Amino acid sequence: MMELLICLIAVVVIHELGHILMVMLCNKIEKRPLFDYVVMIDWKHVSIVHETFARPSFNMMVALAGPLFPVICSAVLFLIWKHPMTHPLLLFSLLNTVMLHPACPDGKNITASLKEMKGEK
Repeated sequence: MMELLICLIAVVVIHELGHILMVMLCNKIEKRPLFDYVVMIDWKHVSIVHETFARPSFNMMVALAGPLFPVICSAVLFLIWKHPMTHPLLLFSLLNTVMLHPACPDGKNITASLKEMKGEK
């Protein structure tokens, strides 16, 4: 049971790390301060707050990075390290892709970015 809890917390941390790394990359490209974001934590939410980027594609990449980064990390770990804990880690990472649904915060950001990109053409 403790392994499941550790895996769940790891997926949440890796999810937010994906957002942070993409925000930092986009900040670098747009020549903004690298650490121009805030980590917000309360009893039921963890989120990364940053200023919206001028390019909607950057906003979409930041939203996509959160759900996809744990899948990539856990799949690589699963392939190189045959440990029983990698199985639930991969499972929770795959379940984390639910955050791409338009009803979830990441999915809402992706949908808004797609609408904004469609309106530009």
